[in-house]
Amino acid sequence: MLRGLDAAASGMMANQARQDALTNNLANVNTPGYKTDNAAFRSFPEVLIERIRDMDGSAANGLGSKQILGQLTHGVYNQELVPNFAQGDALETGKELNFAIEDGMLAPQVIDGRSVQPRTFFKVQKPGENGGAPEIFYTRSGNWTMNAAGYLATPEGYEVLNANNQPINLRTLLGNQPLSKKTLVVTPQGQLTAPLTPSSQPVQLGIVRVDNPALTMIKEMDTAFRYTGAGQPAAFNPLRDAAVSIKQGYVERSNVDAGRTMTDMMNVIRSYEANQKVLSAYDTTLQKLAEVARV
Repeated sequence: MLRGLDAAASGMMANQARQDALTNNLANVNTPGYKTDNAAFRSFPEVLIERIRDMDGSAANGLGSKQILGQLTHGVYNQELVPNFAQGDALETGKELNFAIEDGMLAPQVIDGRSVQPRTFFKVQKPGENGGAPEIFYTRSGNWTMNAAGYLATPEGYEVLNANNQPINLRTLLGNQPLSKKTLVVTPQGQLTAPLTPSSQPVQLGIVRVDNPALTMIKEMDTAFRYTGAGQPAAFNPLRDAAVSIKQGYVERSNVDAGRTMTDMMNVIRSYEANQKVLSAYDTTLQKLAEVARV
């Protein structure tokens, strides 16, 4: 009976974790570049139950032989949150520092016998904590600004990197020209150019390709991921990755399906309530047993 309590309680905790993930997804339905988190449930290892020292007297010592009664489960737990890297819709903003990646036409790759969809990401740099070295993260969010020092940056203040892992100084690129869509143009291959400043050199945005993002990218912030594969992700190659296009004046919308998320939240609540009733039934039964024992 106590094992039943464990199973019901673990089900409630797993549903609570999934509800938290769904709530966070819904809160980021309008966050550019956000990728839906899917909760992955896994059951605890099953155990084999045997009855021992039975008193049927069949064994030489007068005791019975072992009898297998079956397997016993211990409920489920929320193992991890797996991002869904499906392409979000491109939303036109008209802003000169908004960029969206379109890579839905990249050819799928077969890895370990499974077909996976490669994805491309922008590189951004987060300042090191406590004087440590800066860290590189990868994002699909191209909702950027120019900071006070003239560098291209995310709304969180992280600097956007070029192909050589260096921050991009827009003031150097633009010269004396004001920032606008006429003075700053990005090519479909992700090259920043300043057509009204002939003396400036084009700057290639830092873009990488990840063949199996679901396995090698871990979400660190709402729109930033850490690469956990071997070495560094492959740099964007316009010849190999001709299906990738960078669009200026657009951002990639969140791929959260609000309607489906609401439905999933209601299902989670029902599942939570069902486990709660099981727990309550066990509690009532134990109370009656205690009353009988006192009599």
